[in-house]
Parts: sequence; C-alpha cells; structure tokens
Amino acid sequence: MKVLYGGSFNPPTRAHLKIAEKIYEKFDIEEFVFLPTANNYQKPNLAPICDRITMLTFICKHLKNASVSDFEAKISEYKGTSYTLECFPGFYFVMGADNFDYIEKWINYPEVIIKNKFIIVPRDKYDFEKKFKSEYYLNKYRDNFIILDIEDIDMSASLFRINNDRDLVIDEVYDYIKEHSLYK
Repeated sequence: MKVLYGGSFNPPTRAHLKIAEKIYEKFDIEEFVFLPTANNYQKPNLAPICDRITMLTFICKHLKNASVSDFEAKISEYKGTSYTLECFPGFYFVMGADNFDYIEKWINYPEVIIKNKFIIVPRDKYDFEKKFKSEYYLNKYRDNFIILDIEDIDMSASLFRINNDRDLVIDEVYDYIKEHSLYK
C-alpha cells in the first residue's frame, strides 16, 4: 500500500507519528509520504513550509520507507486535494475526521471520492456511519474509505502552539522549533 499523509503539520507532533505507526502496523506499507500544505493554504500562524518539511524529516527517521514531499510547496496557488491526488495515483490519502466532516465541500467533489481511496483518523467519537448515510456519494462509495482503528489521541499541533509543551513533539522537532524561534 502507498500512503499519502496530508496536513499542515504545524508542527508535526507525536500524534502524527503515532498515526503513521498505526498505519504501518495495520497495513503492508510500500511507500509512505508526508505531504505538508503549502504556505498559500489559508491557515493562521502557519510556519513556513521549509520548516515544516524539515521537522517532518525528523519524524520520517522513525519510520521505514517514509519521506516528505515538497509537491504543494511548488504549486503557486491552492488547487485542492483532488489535484494533488491526481498527481499521486494509487495512494491512499490519510485525513482526520475534521476534514472528512466537510469533504462534500472539496474541489471536484464527488469525483475526488469516486476516484480515490482514503484512510480516516477518528477523533472525538465522530459518528462516521451517520455521515456516510447522510450523503448519497459517501454512502455509495463507502468502500473507498478505511476508518483507522486507533484510540483517541489527546494531543494536537494547535495545543502545542498554545502551550509549547515539549511532550507533544519528538525531541528533534522541539529542538528545531526552539532553535528557529517558531510558534512564539
């Protein structure tokens, strides 16, 4: 299985690593690629992509066959996940329940879910079956989605940005953040 794990990774946390490790545990991974969103993604307090890519390389050292893609860094404007997935054919796209919740608003919906496969990370006891049943295409293409069997992980990048708790990130990421004065 080839996996594309997209997100802002602002910063990459122990939760991101745990999710990746769980995917490795559950599936036979041929290739695992972290794909940080570009600087043009509309998100407040987004660290420069070069810093997020560097921090993700530290996470990759803990995983076999893992790498970081600068694909979105090279795109001058946001084109949506459907465009990115066209450029990574055959990859399963990892996303959180928060992104799944508004998937019908994605560019090129429903084609994006018809043509691709997804691994969804549950969060806060999200009711996936209710969501699948609420929308025709989600229900029809339910088999294109795998809900990752993982316990709720009580840590997030936003929590780190609020309190700079070093326990939320691996040591190399924490040291890099401090050295480059990120997330003050």
